Amino acid sequence: MKILFPILGVAVAIALLGMLLEATVFGGAFIMHQRELYDDEIRWLDGFRPVMGWEKGLDRLVMKRQAERVDRALRADRIDRAVHLFREARAASLRSGRPMDAELMSFGIETYHRAADRMAKYGRFSAAADWEDSLFVLAIRAPNPSQRYLALSGFMSGLDMRVRDGKPCAALARIQWAKQGLGGSVPGLADNVEEDLNMQCAQSQGRRRR
Repeated sequence: MKILFPILGVAVAIALLGMLLEATVFGGAFIMHQRELYDDEIRWLDGFRPVMGWEKGLDRLVMKRQAERVDRALRADRIDRAVHLFREARAASLRSGRPMDAELMSFGIETYHRAADRMAKYGRFSAAADWEDSLFVLAIRAPNPSQRYLALSGFMSGLDMRVRDGKPCAALARIQWAKQGLGGSVPGLADNVEEDLNMQCAQSQGRRRR
């Protein structure tokens, strides 16, 4: 019994310290959020991740705040900032080894799609296709079927843009690139797409040789 009381005292002290730490972390984040210090709030929360591994709600809150930050940039039509913030959030998710939040993934898809639209608007079709390819890489393995569909849709749009840019062979090469990355066929891609691009590529090369 004499040994039990000191151990119990230590356990209680650790629990109290943990509660105090949680109150400090979440309370500080709440104050920053109310003051619209969003970047400071995320840095504050992220800094406590290594010492609060038991608190899964911290990870969820960080990803939620990161998603909100990307959303604000999109609403302000700051596509460049949205891209930067999403890449930052994605890198943090990869470092933590935890899957990306579905909401953050959704904003990432919208960010890359709108970046592609902006490039296409200025006639930079190959650059637009690169953004659609980034969307494909991001979401083709997403747990959500609708997000995987958007990934395929973006990939198809990218192929079309490369053709519009007079580069059917580059579009064909992207299919091979996608197959290699996936270790097989591209899910949902019709066979006639590759066949058609093969024909267009051959015709393009024939015109160059003349």
